Amino acid sequence: MDRLAHFLFKHERAVFTNGRLSFDARPSLALIIAGAVLAGLFIYYLYIHHPRVRLSRAWLAGLIGLRVALFALLALLLMRPVIIVPSVIPRSTYVAVLADDSRSMQLMDAGDTSRLDAIKNLLAPQTGFRRRLEDKFKTMLYGFSGNVTRLQDVAELSGTGTTTDLAGALRDAVRQSTGVPLSAIILFSDGAANTPRDLSAQLRQLRAHNLPVFTVGVGSPQKFRDAELVQVTVPRQVIIGSAVIAEAQVRLNGYDPTRLLLAVSEDGRALRTEEFEVRGNETQTLELDFTPATAGDHRYTFTITPLEGELTVENNTQETLVHVTDKQAKVLYIEGEPRWEYGKMRASLSRNEKNVALVSVLRSANGKFYRQGISNERELMAGFPQTEEELFSYEGLILGSIEANFFTFDQLRSIEQFVARRGGGFLAIGGRYAFGGGKYASTPIADLLPLNLKDRAEATDANAVANFKAALTARGRTHPIARLAEGSAQSAKAWEELPPITVPEILSGIKPGASVLLEARSLANRNLSVPLLAEERYGRGRTLALTASDTWRWRMEMDSKNTSHENFWRQMVRYLVTATPGRIEVLSERDVYAPGEPVRIRAEVNDRKYEPVKDAKTALRVLRPSGESIEVPLKFIADNDANIYAGEFTPHETGLYRLELNAAAGPNSGTAQSSFYVTEINREFFDAAQNVDLLKRIAAETGGHYYPIERASEMIDDLTYRDTGNSERVTKELWDMPINFFILIGLASAEWFLRKKKGLA
Repeated sequence: MDRLAHFLFKHERAVFTNGRLSFDARPSLALIIAGAVLAGLFIYYLYIHHPRVRLSRAWLAGLIGLRVALFALLALLLMRPVIIVPSVIPRSTYVAVLADDSRSMQLMDAGDTSRLDAIKNLLAPQTGFRRRLEDKFKTMLYGFSGNVTRLQDVAELSGTGTTTDLAGALRDAVRQSTGVPLSAIILFSDGAANTPRDLSAQLRQLRAHNLPVFTVGVGSPQKFRDAELVQVTVPRQVIIGSAVIAEAQVRLNGYDPTRLLLAVSEDGRALRTEEFEVRGNETQTLELDFTPATAGDHRYTFTITPLEGELTVENNTQETLVHVTDKQAKVLYIEGEPRWEYGKMRASLSRNEKNVALVSVLRSANGKFYRQGISNERELMAGFPQTEEELFSYEGLILGSIEANFFTFDQLRSIEQFVARRGGGFLAIGGRYAFGGGKYASTPIADLLPLNLKDRAEATDANAVANFKAALTARGRTHPIARLAEGSAQSAKAWEELPPITVPEILSGIKPGASVLLEARSLANRNLSVPLLAEERYGRGRTLALTASDTWRWRMEMDSKNTSHENFWRQMVRYLVTATPGRIEVLSERDVYAPGEPVRIRAEVNDRKYEPVKDAKTALRVLRPSGESIEVPLKFIADNDANIYAGEFTPHETGLYRLELNAAAGPNSGTAQSSFYVTEINREFFDAAQNVDLLKRIAAETGGHYYPIERASEMIDDLTYRDTGNSERVTKELWDMPINFFILIGLASAEWFLRKKKGLA
């Protein structure tokens, strides 16, 4: 088709795209008018004045139109049309040719050859593309992956780079071309950029310097068949014995719906494998749950079984690191009246729960409190912590059926700061004096909650608040609180078997950013469904609202062997405190890195009110897998979002790294530990299909064009016919294009045929 177009129009597409139409012969206006008059008289005499055959208006208009078009085309050709186009002076400028030399170029989806061989075949010295390019430009050939290397021959490309740094490659190509008239950059790549460097800033600089990038996409998106484990999300820290729900994103390319196996192992030891039905040609999330049995830093490896015909299996595995802690977290529970919910909840947590210490205060009468789980006689003598330091010593806080005026306003504000500043977990439980019934709507507690409160609790018929059935939402099915049994199917079945409960106050307003984990569906009114358990992030902490008042029914009305009630409350309080930060913290930005990848570390040093200490003397020691250690300096950074100490270093060994922070800050001194893992990450094979959108964006934002590799030859014309500082104006004649003569013959033949049919010829 391209050859046919070139034959008919004689010139390249770029000539017409970038050129300007003109005429070599410009007759006077009088001559043009005279010619038009003569042509009109001829047509009038031929078809209108005493015609031999009477024609209908349609036939007459058609014949006249063909004759007018013929005369017009002849007149146009007699004026010798030309196109004036800017053309780069041959060999006056340079182009930088960048060839992707990363590992993803080894993939075999470029026809019957690898992506790298497709580039080599095109850029080999004796090929037509290379000769045409070097006839017009001086060239500089570079290979790139993580850095740019000047090449003498395309055969030097090996396809062994472990990253693709497009922004760095474009920047370095310009730097290495300093001192020569560089007019453009040609980029051969699959577009699999996988470094954090700012590409947008580099594209803006190229645009400002009038350096267009012409991108050539390598690899066929249509032939790309692959099953990829895109990402696995797990909590970075859990309490030993807690259920961990891993969310694995799996993407299929080029496959119909199929079944695949997802397996997880802990430190090389197989934990479990589950089979899933996966939709074709899209990304979906699979959930796999497991329970760590021992404390420590555990490496979890997730793997999907390879499918038949996959181009690569190196993206079928992801690794994560989870810190399993054996700490004992303190949770404070304030209850305003003796009720079964209090007793059964405490009983559920007292059975085999060693990692959460529930400290409870039950108001038995005005000014009298029944305290359980306290560490000394003076703890909570007034029924509630009297200072922020005392309240902030807990990691979680539960409010039961107790009215707002039990607390002073300062105490209510301290509860809000317990979540926002300290980062604690907060749970409000339904009851007569909870939520609107406790008159919390105009207090700081209303700001905390994920549900909107009413100014006052409306009087509700007893039958209208009873007989609600708990039901999982889509978010709840993948949430650790709602995991009542091992496996999602068994857990869902356990929820269906639970007896009805009571929701004493209907709260249907969900705040933006909150998520509903459980719904309460009325058995009396099938159209009534309200939030039962909702959650949201608030400041540094998290808040939950459980609107039921009698989950004890899940214990009392079920078989004695059923442990759903115990599992629910155990998972609830563990989730409440799992992410609660300590007063002194140190953490890497991610849990897994590749060798040579910079690791950014942030540390927090707070006083006992969790206000940042800005003048602490910090010493961060990084313990390598080999046992050697290094000191990493930290610098205090203050902004509106955080007050942290930050540092960075680059690991080269693979294995587990440990961070040990020592903060000297007078009475606020302390230590903190964390860890991260360094392993070989085959980033080149993740999201490895040709990124056409990115390559088109690079070209568009710099003033270049994008081409599939099979159409790369079109680029040379687009490079040549451009207006640059080294261009000259070239005139190309259009009157002798073959298409003109074919049109002339066609018009004349069509008119003769119609005249013959009507007896006029």
